[in-house]
Amino acid sequence: MAAVSVDPQRPLPVLLVSVSLGIYEDEHHRVWIAVNVETSHSSHGNRIETCVTVHLQHMTTLPQEPTPQQPINNNSLPTMWRLESRNTYTGTDGTYWRLLDHSQMGDTVQLTLDIIIGEDD
Repeated sequence: MAAVSVDPQRPLPVLLVSVSLGIYEDEHHRVWIAVNVETSHSSHGNRIETCVTVHLQHMTTLPQEPTPQQPINNNSLPTMWRLESRNTYTGTDGTYWRLLDHSQMGDTVQLTLDIIIGEDD
């Protein structure tokens, strides 16, 4: 498992609630945008795994128009995430998302979460 990069100067959001497709608001009314959603597939014997990684960025203002970095399809994201432990968020759909990164570069704060979904053939 990869090490989690956490910026101790900025607390993690406890709640992220969807206010629009791909746009979330935390408990402090800060806006987070899903700027990238990556999906990959792998197989292990007769088990197929799908990994979904979402990159959220804290924005001080909402973009007026979609930017090229915004995902085209983020229907796989829950309508709300709740911080359960130091490195795990739970989605409203009952899924557990692992915190991969919480960092800041300049004015941009990033939160990266992933989930691995396994299915048997």
